[in-house]
Amino acid sequence: MNRTCLEKQIEKTRIKMYEAYNNAEQYDVVLKISQELDGLLNRLQNLSTKRSKPPE
Repeated sequence: MNRTCLEKQIEKTRIKMYEAYNNAEQYDVVLKISQELDGLLNRLQNLSTKRSKPPE
């Protein structure tokens, strides 16, 4: 997944989590979405780290 697609997926997942919270979804539902968002954010961070590393 490229950076742009990943950023779009992060935004969609943020909205999904916010809506689940506002609709008083069960805790485990919100937690699962939050964990999904964490994974996406970690992937974005890894992409950023790889780009900022100087070539060896």
